[in-house]
Amino acid sequence: MTRRSCALYAVGIICAHLLVIGIGLMVAQVFRTLMHNRLKKEIVLVEGSRVFESWKTPPPPVYMEYFFFNVTNVKEFLEGAKPEVRQVGPYAYREYRYKDNVSMVENGTMVSAYNTKSFVFLRERSVGDPTVDNITTVNIPAWAVMTQVKDSFWKATMVSVWMNSFGSGLFTTRTVDELLWGYEDPLLARIAPTNPDVEKIFGLMYKKNGSNDGEFVYRTGQQNYLDYGRVVTWQGQSQLTFWTSNQSNSINGSDGSAFHPLLEKNERLYVFTPDLCRSIYMDFEKDVEVKGIPAYRFTPPRSVLASKEENPANEGFCVSPKECLGTGLLKVSPCRKGAPVVASFPHFYLADSKFVNAIEGMSPERTHHQTFLDLNPTTGVIVRANKRAQINILLSRIGGFPKTRSLNETIFPVMFINESVVIDDASAARVQKLLLIVTLVSNFPLIIVGLGGIMLVVFIILLVRARKQKNEVKRIVFTKPLYATSAEDDTSYSPVNDKEKDDPQNGTYIGLTPKVDAQA
Repeated sequence: MTRRSCALYAVGIICAHLLVIGIGLMVAQVFRTLMHNRLKKEIVLVEGSRVFESWKTPPPPVYMEYFFFNVTNVKEFLEGAKPEVRQVGPYAYREYRYKDNVSMVENGTMVSAYNTKSFVFLRERSVGDPTVDNITTVNIPAWAVMTQVKDSFWKATMVSVWMNSFGSGLFTTRTVDELLWGYEDPLLARIAPTNPDVEKIFGLMYKKNGSNDGEFVYRTGQQNYLDYGRVVTWQGQSQLTFWTSNQSNSINGSDGSAFHPLLEKNERLYVFTPDLCRSIYMDFEKDVEVKGIPAYRFTPPRSVLASKEENPANEGFCVSPKECLGTGLLKVSPCRKGAPVVASFPHFYLADSKFVNAIEGMSPERTHHQTFLDLNPTTGVIVRANKRAQINILLSRIGGFPKTRSLNETIFPVMFINESVVIDDASAARVQKLLLIVTLVSNFPLIIVGLGGIMLVVFIILLVRARKQKNEVKRIVFTKPLYATSAEDDTSYSPVNDKEKDDPQNGTYIGLTPKVDAQA
């Protein structure tokens, strides 16, 4: 067997093995399964894991922006006219968040922590100075007190007298700083000494700078990767007590800071938010890319805040029939000490049009008012997010308070927030490196198939060349002549005699003699 034949057979055998092995590994998805199992083991909330430190102290900067609705026609509104508001903002703050008092519980299957947040004002990202800029808005403390005493004629009368003596109206003008971080309200200051549940200081973000929402207990994800970061209890409770059904009181999903790896587009992601006193869900919307990292965008659908007629599952969020306000709104009075606070998306985005039309100055836009999460599906890492929510106050006629006599029931916007984050460059580089490793390992069988394909091409080339050379050899035919063409052909060689033939000195002598016909 020639060298060329050996090379041909060797290339053919190698080619066949590479293709069979590569295709077999691709079909069985062996390396992809191995890589996914590795991710499930590494992305867990335990000491020393790949994500534990970044979960405790997230490196990407988080920004909180506050937008206020300044009322421009208070007098006309109190006389029955349509309210007019003008959006003022943003007033931006850098939000520093970290997990405090982190400890493993239940034999390491769970981890407890407190989500601490603090805020630092950013003048360069804001429209003005919060200590100087004034906003005219709803007098929330007054409306909260009026709502609490509306069922008692004597209490309502007494509060009405106090409000008149203190000069507390249905609307107030305060600085942005006071509205956010607190000011002493004269009506609350009068009530506080007789009611330990009432504080004389009021602010939309009062006591939220440098504080937390209580203890959270999370699943680590060791036993099931789908439970990674899932909230088990909040403030010691596995069920809420604010609403009227078990489904509405359920604590589902994560706290919004962590999501399990290997996300699917058909998943519904649940997030528990203490600010809304409930869990909400998000559905896949579209594929996006952030800093070169592929991501799935998840966003709350209209059904999250839909009316009970539109989504019967939301009936549990109606503490009473009067508190079912319609699609796009959630009355959170049960967890706000009875204050007539209503939550929605900014500018009543995804809400019934009647709420938008009731306020002059509302213009809902998906780009500016949508809440969304952009998650890398392989790792579950948040690469970009915008949490947007609006605080409203339910205004209506209240018996015992003559100033409310001309009011129609109105969901009045006070402020909306935009909490945003984009993955930083260092974290993005680490995610890209991890994704590259995952891609290479998962596609290793494809590399084997590719090498097998290259060897197949080489094998075909060698086979064609060998066949071509074999055909050329067959065309060369060696045959003997039928007759002599010269005298040289008609002669033969023979020794002169035996003696000379055996003579060692003279060598061998031969003589040239004509051929003799054997029959002659």
